Amino acid sequence: MHHSFSIGLIALIALTTGCSEVTFKEPVPLNRRNLNAFPKAWHGEWMDAEGDVYAIAGSGFTSSDSAAEPVQLGPSVLLKRFQGYLVLNQQQDNGGWEVLLAKRKKDRLLLYQFEASNEASVAVWEAILGGSMQQEAAPSLDANRKSYVLSPENNLAFRQLILKGGLTEIGELIRKID
Repeated sequence: MHHSFSIGLIALIALTTGCSEVTFKEPVPLNRRNLNAFPKAWHGEWMDAEGDVYAIAGSGFTSSDSAAEPVQLGPSVLLKRFQGYLVLNQQQDNGGWEVLLAKRKKDRLLLYQFEASNEASVAVWEAILGGSMQQEAAPSLDANRKSYVLSPENNLAFRQLILKGGLTEIGELIRKID
């Protein structure tokens, strides 16, 4: 459960480090307004299975992991709502956007991402996006790893990526109660 996403916030929104194997050409969902802050129901402390605590408040979040830097919403970190999820978009050095989705169910946050190692998900992306999905060799030590750039033409295509199995659950956070 160690993904490049999870370091920054395998909590609701932790796209803080490194380049992902799956990026989008632009923030998703398309043409939706950005939120200036996390909804109040999401505020508080949340704990993952490893015991790391994530504090969500206002326009950002922090992690008890000393290596993780605080994340603040801004021009390169965008938060949007879509289909019952909060969608965190974080711009990478190469201009692409990493995407993490989170869904709150009472005192649990379920975290999802587009995972290149999930072959069933990759097949869904290919079926829905066709030519608007690019596959490249990932700059890594493993020559068999691939990198994908997804470019849904509209929010219907993005919704189909979510509903038809294009997401992989990467973790869960439980609200920390004192």
